[in-house]
Amino acid sequence: MKTISAVACLLAALGTAAAVMAPVARDATVAYNGMTCENNVPCNSIPMGLAPTVLSFKGNRDYERVLLGFDLPTSGLPRKCILHIPAAVDGARYNLTVSATDNDWDEATVTGANKDIAGFQVAAVEWPATSVDIKYACDESTRSKLSLWVDTVSGGVTFHSLQSGRADVFVLEYEL
Repeated sequence: MKTISAVACLLAALGTAAAVMAPVARDATVAYNGMTCENNVPCNSIPMGLAPTVLSFKGNRDYERVLLGFDLPTSGLPRKCILHIPAAVDGARYNLTVSATDNDWDEATVTGANKDIAGFQVAAVEWPATSVDIKYACDESTRSKLSLWVDTVSGGVTFHSLQSGRADVFVLEYEL
């Protein structure tokens, strides 16, 4: 990602606006529920950050969230910042909210037991829309990183993760 950021900074210095498409750099499913998984282990203590899919699900007792991490340019605020949402793995229609959260997490170890659920909603998007403006979240990001929660309003929706090796993952488009 340093190459993308360097190119974006160079273009900005030259006065040429160019959109940069940055795929998600880190992603995970995080469970926030009181349910028990295999071997009587609380589901909210199991890391699911290196799986080939990410899931957002909201049920009566079950609640999972998609956690996304993006790397941003090291200087300057973007004039444009759009989150592109990939098609759901099963083609499901979605009604999602996007919230900004802190960057204090690691893809391999993040769980509901160690990641604060806090965040502030920056956007909502409903299928068939596939992108949403999140400039406010980009403006408020820290340390050249942006972390987002993606929640479904009801039911569940599954997306390919970074680990799937597929091109249809969450992508951030920004322009300096």
